[in-house]
Amino acid sequence: MWLSLATEEVPEPTLVGGKAASLIRLRQAGFTVPEGVVLSTGFFDPWQARILASREWRAVLTLLERTLPGHHGTDLAQACEGIKSLARGLPWTDGQRAQIEAVRSQMGEGLLAVRSSSPAEDLTGASFAGLYETFLDVEPAALPDVVRACFCAGLDQRVVLYKARMNLERFEPAIAVVVQRCLAADVSGVAFSINPGTNDFDELLLNASWGSGDAVGGGAVTPDAVIVDRVTGEEVDYRLGSKGGDRPEQRCLTRRELDSLAEAVQRIEALFGCPVDVEWAFASGRLALLQARPITAYVPLHPSLLTAPGEPRRIYMDGYLTDGITMSSATTPMTDDVFHLLYRLFWQWLLKVPATQSDHSSMGVHAHCGRLYIDLSIYMHLVDRVKRFAKAADAMNPIVARVVTSPGMERYRLDEVPRQARLNRLLRHLPGVLWRGRRAITVLLGPLLSPGRFDLAYQRAIAEFREWIERPIDYSQPVSECLREAIARAAQTILKSSYPAFLLFYFLSLRIKALAEAKSAEQRAWANAILGSQGDNLVVRMGLAIYDLAQLLPAAEFEDIESLAARLQRRNLPQAFLTGWDDFARRFGCRGPLEMELANPKFGEAPELALRQMAALSLGDGAFNPHDMVRGRAVEREQAYRRLVTALPPREARRLRRHYAKLNRYAASREMFKHHIMQVYARARRLLLHRGEAFVQAGRLDRTEQVFEMRVEDVDRAMADPAMDVRACVERRGAFARKLATHVRSFPMFIDSRGRRVQPPAIGDEDLLTGAAISPGVVQGPVKVLADPFEKPVLPGDVLVAVTTDPGWTPLFINAAAVVLEIGGELQHGALVAREYGKPCVSGIVNVMDHFKDGQQVEVDGDAGVIRVIHPA
Repeated sequence: MWLSLATEEVPEPTLVGGKAASLIRLRQAGFTVPEGVVLSTGFFDPWQARILASREWRAVLTLLERTLPGHHGTDLAQACEGIKSLARGLPWTDGQRAQIEAVRSQMGEGLLAVRSSSPAEDLTGASFAGLYETFLDVEPAALPDVVRACFCAGLDQRVVLYKARMNLERFEPAIAVVVQRCLAADVSGVAFSINPGTNDFDELLLNASWGSGDAVGGGAVTPDAVIVDRVTGEEVDYRLGSKGGDRPEQRCLTRRELDSLAEAVQRIEALFGCPVDVEWAFASGRLALLQARPITAYVPLHPSLLTAPGEPRRIYMDGYLTDGITMSSATTPMTDDVFHLLYRLFWQWLLKVPATQSDHSSMGVHAHCGRLYIDLSIYMHLVDRVKRFAKAADAMNPIVARVVTSPGMERYRLDEVPRQARLNRLLRHLPGVLWRGRRAITVLLGPLLSPGRFDLAYQRAIAEFREWIERPIDYSQPVSECLREAIARAAQTILKSSYPAFLLFYFLSLRIKALAEAKSAEQRAWANAILGSQGDNLVVRMGLAIYDLAQLLPAAEFEDIESLAARLQRRNLPQAFLTGWDDFARRFGCRGPLEMELANPKFGEAPELALRQMAALSLGDGAFNPHDMVRGRAVEREQAYRRLVTALPPREARRLRRHYAKLNRYAASREMFKHHIMQVYARARRLLLHRGEAFVQAGRLDRTEQVFEMRVEDVDRAMADPAMDVRACVERRGAFARKLATHVRSFPMFIDSRGRRVQPPAIGDEDLLTGAAISPGVVQGPVKVLADPFEKPVLPGDVLVAVTTDPGWTPLFINAAAVVLEIGGELQHGALVAREYGKPCVSGIVNVMDHFKDGQQVEVDGDAGVIRVIHPA
């Protein structure tokens, strides 16, 4: 039931917990660890059995299963307090008393340090940092009470919610407890083997304060902060902290201690095989380790993109975060492969180079590395030529504009420009590209010269594609053939319809702006009002349809989403709702939250996705009706148009009338590009799921969804070769994607080849942040920070804060009072929807997920592009 930390055995974390397993591993590797023992999880088996059989525990599980994510509130807090109250009264067994006495005898006299050690703690993907209890300076006589307190800590609401959010398989309250001698430390702190502030792999961050205790890790004092260059060993920065007022002007660490600590941290990283954070202490000049665990939140970089430590670095831009794609979470190998196929087929059409023969990595485009990275270092010699355009495009993507034009980019300039990227060589391809792409130019004449004929062709092309894409799938067809055929059909449709319509729409938008540009500020405001809300929008219609469906059922129906989805499947709901759902599924069944990821289900196949969004809308008080706002915006737009027509000279007024009519006609084209791709994705997904199910039935895979951890060629080869080890393929292909999904909450727009996030400095201070003004208006409200659209509900009046959004987030905008984004510009999904719903929106806030916390009261000024913190959380 208890085990010495000096054991030569290698105990399982399920027995001793993550913290104790780590300490034993460190001691066996030759590091100094304070003497101690661990009370194993088996010690608490009698209590755990009582807990799991209790009605209090069942109440906790029921709340987690049936309540909307992020909306557990006081009910869960009360349920967890009930289970803790039960645990506080559980009697000691004779065996437990005997073990406690044995531990006290083993440890002898002197003060003790007692720490929780959960089997789920300090794992690669879940650290539980700060959630479990640590007790210092414990008298031996108080050991039973402190051990019980450690057990109760595992039942706290914070721990329960963290386990649920991390989707941990071991959800039961298993716990072990580490008992060690207290160390009389002169200096203690926390060290990180990478710089968590910048993600730089070549920098260590060391935090230190006087004395012992967990004041540094617990945030009770401001420690000294030291950044050390791992390559040279030199200090990059040493910032003195207040250290709780104890000798704030004096450094905690000597040069010798710095070197000793830095060397130990790098050895521990090598031992664990991943970046680590380490709790440490110096006592009488000797380094002791109190804890080591993997760093759970950082951005790994694929080995193919890394440069060697100390070598010149390259800078990469994440293509998945650009407008129109906006994939801010980790992607599967299948999604990377299909997107790469789309990219290669486009260049095959443009340059007549077979997709199988094109080498895009030599041109700086890197797929199959968990993201779509573009090596900007190759093109640094062109940056000076485009800087003025980048500055002008600040509203389109403020972070990109500010990074590209920043002086810090110079460090990424190559000494010699690659031959294939030199300007004269790139220009040599231009005549051929223009000739081969002439069809893309001539189709633009249709809407200009024969708008009536083009309108008919536009509608016919979309209808024909819809009819084709909805045909039954040939499940015997190789996935590669299915994709190529569907992509070719979509490309033809886009070329005939959406592409010329959108370019005309964009051109006319610029012309309307130009008509008012040299006039008064009032006329420019009218032009902006015309273009700010542009009528017909597919994504807005989708959000309105979800809102309408939510109004057709009582709010109580949405309390149990699983049951409601089953009733929808059985067609056991009011006919009005069923009719509305059928229409919604026909129009938007290929769409869904985080929709550019192929592994994510779509509305049509997983109705519960839409039902959850309806549930959030059912929580509203009905004060905001999105239809009223959209109609109001249309009225404002028409009024602005009429005022501008009246104010302009006759010739320019005639131009505005022509432009305005065509602008209205082709407004829907903005979203049709992506809609066609989503139709292709939905068709390919059905075929891939069919293949995955076949592999499961044949015993070659464990879960259908694992097919998305393969590439297209892998799936086709596995179908042709029954002897292929599909599990091994999934393990190999999906390893890095799983690593990204485990560690990354949001990806940076720019990252260099040693992992450093490259970002412009935040504009403003912690209470006043400035970004790009995207949608006008000024509101105040409480912050709600979301990493994905289902993390927690957005209640009426909340200020929605996210890295970026895609169409699957649209219903959340209805309840939101305002929107704050890190990535996105005037044409990004979030900006378009915010304008249509009349919600203030500010974009370009660097590290937006770190700046804001749930419950903060803020003011969002969408006119000035400013967010002001009124009250902290």
